[in-house]
Amino acid sequence: MDDRTIDLIFSGSLKSLPPVSSKIVRIFTSSTFTDTTMERNTLMAKCYPKIKDYCREKHGLEFQVVDMRWGVRDEATDDHMTTELCMREIENCQRLSMGPNFVVFLGQKYGYRPIPTYVLSSELQMLRDDLAAGGTDVILLDTWYRKDANAVPPISVLQPISSILVNFNNKRVPKLQAEDQAVWWDTLNKMQKLFRKAALSLFTAGKFSKDTMHNYFMSVTEREVINGVLNVKNTKNHCLAYVRYINNINLQNLKKASLFVDILNRSLDTEASKLLANLRDERLTDKIETTNMQKYTVEWIGREGLDTDTHGEYLNHFIAHFYRNIVKLVDRAMRKEDGSAQGQIVTELLQHLHACNNSVKVFYGRESTLKQIEQYMLGPSTQPIVFYGEGGCGKTSLLAQSAAFSASTWFADRRPVSIIRFLGTTPDSSALTPTLISICQQISYNYSLPFENIPDDLVPLTAHFKQLLCYASYEQPLLMFLDSVDQLTGAQDVSKVSWLPTKLPPYCKVLVTCACEESNPVVSREYNMLRRMIDNDENFIEVTDLGEDLAMQVIKMWMKTACRDLNNYQWRLVANAIGACSLPIFVKLVFAEICRWRSYTRPQDTRLAATVMDSIMMLFERIEKQHGRILVFHALAYITAARSGLSESELEDLISLDDRVLDDVYQYHMPPVRRIPPLLWTRIRNDLPNYLSEREADGVNVMSWYHRQFRDAARERYFKNMNMALYFHSSIADYYLGIWGGGIPKPFKYTEIQRHRFGLTDKEGTADRKVPVQPLVFVSADGAAQRYNLRKFGELPFHLVRSRRFKDLYEHVLFNYSWLHAKLRSCPLQAVLADFEDACHHMENKEATRELVLVADALRLGGAVLGIHPDMLAPQLLGRLLPEAHAHVGLRSLLKQCDEEGRNHCALLPLHHCLHTPGGPLKYSLEGHQFAVFAFKLTTDYRYIVSISNKFISWDLSTSDCARDVCPQLEGIMQQLAISPDNKWAAAYTNNDQERNVVNLNMLSSEMITMAAPFAEQGEKVSGVALLDNRLLLHSTTHWGKFSLGGETQEILKAPTVESDDRRWEILTMEFSDIDNYHMTAWSGVLEDTRLRLHAFKNNTAVEPIEFHSAMFMTVNRNIFYCCVESVVHRYRLNEETMTWELELVLKYESEETGDVILQLKMAWEEQMLLGTTTYSFTVWDFNDMIQQSQIEVDLDAEPIPMIIDENNRCDGIVLSLPHTIRNISTKIMQSNSVMISSDKKYAVAGVRKNLYIWSLLSRDLIKFLDAHFGRIVQLEPLTIGRWNSVITSSIDRSVKVWNIDNIFEQVHAIDRQELPIDSLSLCKNQPYAVTVTRSCLGLWDLKAGKLKAQLSDSPLGAIVTHAEMTPDGNYIVSAESGNIVMWDTEEQKVLFREEQTGIKQVLMMEEGSKCLTISKPKNAIEGADSKLTAIAILRTIPEGETIYSFEYSIRTSSGVVFRQAVITSDELHVIAPSIDKNGKECLNIYHAKTGTFVHKIPMKNSGIKDMLSLVPMPHKPNWVAVIGADRGSILDIKSKRHIRFIPRWGGQVTRDGKYGLFSPSRGGLELLELKKGQTVKTFIPKVAEGVFTVLSTFSNTDEYVLYYHSGKKTLRVFRMEDAAQIAEYRVPAELTALGSTAGRHVALGTLDGALAVLVLADPALPTPEDLLNRHDE
Repeated sequence: MDDRTIDLIFSGSLKSLPPVSSKIVRIFTSSTFTDTTMERNTLMAKCYPKIKDYCREKHGLEFQVVDMRWGVRDEATDDHMTTELCMREIENCQRLSMGPNFVVFLGQKYGYRPIPTYVLSSELQMLRDDLAAGGTDVILLDTWYRKDANAVPPISVLQPISSILVNFNNKRVPKLQAEDQAVWWDTLNKMQKLFRKAALSLFTAGKFSKDTMHNYFMSVTEREVINGVLNVKNTKNHCLAYVRYINNINLQNLKKASLFVDILNRSLDTEASKLLANLRDERLTDKIETTNMQKYTVEWIGREGLDTDTHGEYLNHFIAHFYRNIVKLVDRAMRKEDGSAQGQIVTELLQHLHACNNSVKVFYGRESTLKQIEQYMLGPSTQPIVFYGEGGCGKTSLLAQSAAFSASTWFADRRPVSIIRFLGTTPDSSALTPTLISICQQISYNYSLPFENIPDDLVPLTAHFKQLLCYASYEQPLLMFLDSVDQLTGAQDVSKVSWLPTKLPPYCKVLVTCACEESNPVVSREYNMLRRMIDNDENFIEVTDLGEDLAMQVIKMWMKTACRDLNNYQWRLVANAIGACSLPIFVKLVFAEICRWRSYTRPQDTRLAATVMDSIMMLFERIEKQHGRILVFHALAYITAARSGLSESELEDLISLDDRVLDDVYQYHMPPVRRIPPLLWTRIRNDLPNYLSEREADGVNVMSWYHRQFRDAARERYFKNMNMALYFHSSIADYYLGIWGGGIPKPFKYTEIQRHRFGLTDKEGTADRKVPVQPLVFVSADGAAQRYNLRKFGELPFHLVRSRRFKDLYEHVLFNYSWLHAKLRSCPLQAVLADFEDACHHMENKEATRELVLVADALRLGGAVLGIHPDMLAPQLLGRLLPEAHAHVGLRSLLKQCDEEGRNHCALLPLHHCLHTPGGPLKYSLEGHQFAVFAFKLTTDYRYIVSISNKFISWDLSTSDCARDVCPQLEGIMQQLAISPDNKWAAAYTNNDQERNVVNLNMLSSEMITMAAPFAEQGEKVSGVALLDNRLLLHSTTHWGKFSLGGETQEILKAPTVESDDRRWEILTMEFSDIDNYHMTAWSGVLEDTRLRLHAFKNNTAVEPIEFHSAMFMTVNRNIFYCCVESVVHRYRLNEETMTWELELVLKYESEETGDVILQLKMAWEEQMLLGTTTYSFTVWDFNDMIQQSQIEVDLDAEPIPMIIDENNRCDGIVLSLPHTIRNISTKIMQSNSVMISSDKKYAVAGVRKNLYIWSLLSRDLIKFLDAHFGRIVQLEPLTIGRWNSVITSSIDRSVKVWNIDNIFEQVHAIDRQELPIDSLSLCKNQPYAVTVTRSCLGLWDLKAGKLKAQLSDSPLGAIVTHAEMTPDGNYIVSAESGNIVMWDTEEQKVLFREEQTGIKQVLMMEEGSKCLTISKPKNAIEGADSKLTAIAILRTIPEGETIYSFEYSIRTSSGVVFRQAVITSDELHVIAPSIDKNGKECLNIYHAKTGTFVHKIPMKNSGIKDMLSLVPMPHKPNWVAVIGADRGSILDIKSKRHIRFIPRWGGQVTRDGKYGLFSPSRGGLELLELKKGQTVKTFIPKVAEGVFTVLSTFSNTDEYVLYYHSGKKTLRVFRMEDAAQIAEYRVPAELTALGSTAGRHVALGTLDGALAVLVLADPALPTPEDLLNRHDE
């Protein structure tokens, strides 16, 4: 394809389009029928399946064979359509096939020479006249040919055989059938002679050309070769020829010989032989390349002549050669296929441009609508235009015509770029992400921009797409034509259209079509969304039916184009039908029907329906009658039953497995291979022109109904019987399960007619149906995954559910680890969850449903991890579901598979339950923020949660899917989220002190407006934001402003002040009902000053200000407000006459007794309850006794206890006290922890610190608390509407969680954790114990049980723990706590020894844990000063604590330098401590470890390291120690004080044999260093820039593995030392703070949330010991 053509395609030109390449290899096999049976049957059985597998697995191509003779009866077909269908199929193969498209097999038989089915009536008259002039009787021609005057010009049609010989197809009465067949063959022979005689005569007389004459002599095979080879330009890449000569054919056995040569009057047909020789040996040989032609000569052997037994060698060579040549042509074509991004988009564009041209060809009328569109295209509108209407109303054709007119007429004087997409018709236009990528590529090409800048992720991709629109110019306008935007899938939002730009730049126009049906709200959903997005009615054009006049004009135009006409009676029928319905789809159906009408068709056969549905039913009925009801019924039912359509190969496979169809097709004869003959489906499809569309689903070309009406009609017709629906779904399920794939023979029963006719004794047989295997993953020869079987993932669960095969569904899909993992790797999580939801929806067994819900909820809870790390499936399921396994069989099976198969994907498997379990109160954990979530809001329709940190993320509440993720790329964290009442806009401002920016986000389209410092002129920063449907409102400390939603300043106003007040007041908050009704709360600007003032405005009139303190709340109607006055809460009502606030009610709380202060006020339940947050409690004022009323509804005997109001209008609230030591704090004035009331009014739920507290509102008791987050809860909001009874929390731990209050008392499998983050971890060498350090206590853990046995601290109040080590036998713990050294008995959990030693920096175990060395730095050390200090080392016995020795040494403490720890040599003979000499120079002090005596010092300069970070004792050389610097390590001999060697890049990690170390820089990468030469010997992670993060790398306890933690990714990766293979990437649930491994292949992880997880390192290359995965009874 030349550059000029590519340029035109990218510009969207519709002129001179080249053909489009496809994903199909489709070859037409041409041969005579009887003489190539052996070869064709062998190919069918042995070769085609191999080619099919090769194409599918190597290139992802569908392989199809069109063999129009295989499986078809010897007699001519009744309607004489075979020849025409053959020619049409050759054309289809040439159009569609990638590479080879035509293979001819020629022998010594010229073959069947039919008489023409259609003859020009004028030509037939010439033939007839010539014969009559010679005295020949022409009654045969007059009988069998009838003139069709509806054809223009008129043609004469050969009549169906059975219309004259009625028993020709009567298989039930073989005798009558045989008689009529004999008559037909005799008649055919006579007509052949008549035609040839007359044609020759007319040729001789010069009235016929040679080709016209030859038409009457030609065989079907020659006609195929002419069309398939001789008329083809490039045969080298598309055609193959096989020629076979048979020596010594036995002509004595005439019956057998006639199968291989043409026989006429019991001798060779010399005319046929000459014609064959000319074709085979001259014309074909001259045309086709020698490399594409293979000749064979074989001998005639025995009675049969040719047989598989006697000619096995020839057949094997033939099959091998055929396979090799087809594969060669396919590979060649794929090499030529442009696999680049540009090549792929050219293919995509061509498909849409061809589709556009096809629609334009049949478009007529609608001039007024086109004029309206022209005005839009050339006018000033900056919004898209939408064509809407019911299905089949002509929206697509109108869009296509608009595209054609734009290029040819409206913008003829410019160079428009036309982006044309018929969405849902190709793979890259079915889902949003690939569609946007291809659109961005097309735009980028036209404006000379690089493809590399196009993002892959949807959010930045959408933004990039909108940015590209700005490149449009007057000379090169950008025009987008998007058909069926409601058909897109894969939008992050539930809406499929919200990505569309709502405001277009100059010279850019967007036209979209969308379905809209008043009676069908589901179909109209996207249209309604577009109505919200585009607020101009002029930009919506309703596409209605054509109207009777236009419809008749269109039909007459189409008929003229098709060279057809009707008689007057038939035209009247058409007019009546069109009068009843003039929808384009109906007009199209009518046109297709009347094209079949002949001028001689009987009136009773010219019926038209009055509705679309009836018209489709008539079409189905006719096709069933013509092609056999069972075949058509089943073929169309399979297409209708399929979830996303079927490819032709899949449909042929399904019918070939369907013995009901095969028994009908083959009831009178035995097929060589038990498959459906391809011709049969081809004929059916030919009668459904354009009603079955081809699109791509799951990477495969599939057929599905083009119009919804066809699908509905097919369901109505074929699925009325529920048993039949189950049958079809079950058959498709079997196919995708691969039950009969890969050569497994399927049993079948012979029909009675077959048994009788062929003398069969067996009732049953088996046959390989030649259908493919259906693996989850297609793998290459070396076992690497090449492609996932997306067809299986999409279709199998759907059909198992609808065939009610739940046992198979559990076994193969929902409780099958391999399935879940493969589908997660290749599909979005929601696609996996949809399978579970679909099963639950169709299931009645509650217990089974609960089991499914558990797995689905576990996947949902792990969604944030699995979306990025699908290989974490096994750890996620095990970590969440282990406690539930004992009660559920399916779950137990799934978790067993996780153990056995999951280790192949992630070798770190949890030994215990370590993640939130589904089924409890936690419904969703919503993740995606990289910083604390400081605000979230629910949209007013309660469909979405919108949240902010440094970006906006919204989640769909019904699915937990991320609906929108938009990052403004601004410095700072966003504050104070506001959402407009229509949910269209979300706004917030950044907390960047230098320049506070305001971001206004269009929630429908993700378009963003950023406003930099809107109050710069006033010298102030933004401190508040509010939104109305049409305005953005901002305030600073003393000003507030009105802004357009686009960010334009409309008005800046100064805050109201009170003249007599000499204090400075600043705006704290502003809230608006509309622009005339709002209030402003003012404060002094000093946190300690709690005085506040309210300025309210009603209908733009100021209300007299009122002062109060601490907290307030205003009702929605702005007539009532609550505030704190002294130690009570006042309720005021607005007097609208005087515009003042009047006290109405005083609300008391326990302030006088406790000194409690109100920190926050909120309202609940439509303002019928007031909720107060105080320092030590929460108070609920229930104004309408809703709490008591809810109890009466449950307990009819209960008496209501009304809220008591005393004579002074004072009333008490319900006080819900917090536990002792827990208190509420005020984060900002008027803001503190929140409480909510459950939907049944029984419970109050509050978020304090990291926990949720639940009170009974009736008893007022605290009844439960939940460990909710591992960071402080920032916000809590209720979700109690409809079926929701939930609370939503956000936290500084970067998550938002949704809690189901209905499940609040469900069994919660608590995860043991400590209150504070784990700082360090010590694993016991010989026992399954560990000790962890948090700031306040020690944690003693049983690793085998996964339980926290005890939390130990010597001083219960205010302990500060810094270090802890456990002895190898697990009996004792040595810890540093609050200035003491403490020794614990682990069994008794009591202190055995305590002694003061302040400032302990290090605890070292010696001599198998019998002694410990503690090193401390004096308490009075001044950090930050460059000074000389003394460190103290003391060796004590364990557990007595007896001091053996102590020594002191000088150290330097410098700003930013941590304490550098001492080490003990590997033989435990020496202690090496970093020190400084008397001159203040750094050195290493060497001490005798047994006695503590000073041995000598080594100057640091000997090491060559300037800034030492740490020391490492070399394990294999007791006298060697490594000094580790920033960029290298240096090894010293402590005995000789000599420097041994430098090791560049070494970080200090070392194997036990001292041979290897690690290089793991914080910026990314991991290498294995050989320490002798300092060279890299293995690269685990290449040097990729991953940002500068904390990195932790170490060898496992056994040195078999390398563990690598990256804080940015929050993943722990495990590499095998032997081959550097990564065997695990484990996403840690919270930031990793401590890591350890045991000799028994266990890894322990201490995390920021105070939990300790124990993982098994189950290397897939090694057998896992049985006891390794033995789990403690959870």
